[in-house]
Amino acid sequence: MTVQLRADDGTASLANARRRGTALPAFPQPLPASLDEAYAMQNRILMSLEMPVLGWKVGRIPAPMVATLGAERLAGPVLRCTTLTVSPGEARVFRGGAGAIEAEVILRLDAVPGHIPPADRVLDYIGEIRAGFEVASSPAPDVHDHAPWSIIADLGINNGLLLGPLLDRGIFDQLDVETMVAGTVVGRGRARDVLDGPLGSVRFLIEQHLKGRIALEPGQWLSAGAITGVHPIRVGETAHATFGWAIAIGCTAIAETGLE
Repeated sequence: MTVQLRADDGTASLANARRRGTALPAFPQPLPASLDEAYAMQNRILMSLEMPVLGWKVGRIPAPMVATLGAERLAGPVLRCTTLTVSPGEARVFRGGAGAIEAEVILRLDAVPGHIPPADRVLDYIGEIRAGFEVASSPAPDVHDHAPWSIIADLGINNGLLLGPLLDRGIFDQLDVETMVAGTVVGRGRARDVLDGPLGSVRFLIEQHLKGRIALEPGQWLSAGAITGVHPIRVGETAHATFGWAIAIGCTAIAETGLE
């Protein structure tokens, strides 16, 4: 299917920058003016890249905008997913763009429900649950200055998931998580304390699927949101995260070279 990229809203600039692995001087103007416009732009970029969607990430709407927009979360597609077989793994970030690392709970969707399940039935649709990182990187260095429109439009600024060890289904959201970047502790937290927790993020993604904004499929990985915060990382820096006392993962930021 041929997709006509729109130059007037920056779709072509963002898609080509991601394809080539190059940075932009700034986020293209004009910005989307609504959530629907932002998701429509995301979909145009996604379709133009013609890559399989391996999962979906969840991010936060800026707190001052939650009441106005009627939403606490945003969604973006995952086009790259790597299992951490060695530590540290590699996290690709755009040199000259924006780059961040997030410690997350990542859940594999085994079946797509036709309704939004109650919180106590969400795990019926989930297979594996893993510790991991979301690599959050955009070609636009000022992408965070225009949230949430820019974040949503630019594929949720997801640039891949790094899958770590399995987590116990009974306690995965209760583990104390700590993140370090370049040897400094940058955040601590528990997944259950972020809004209504990882299962709330899954319910949000199901809702977006039922609304037609995104397309969930069995086997996709769902990255449930930053547990300790969104932490800037530069090429050459290494991040580590611990989940409880037994699980530790790490990654080193390397320069993005593109999707081609």
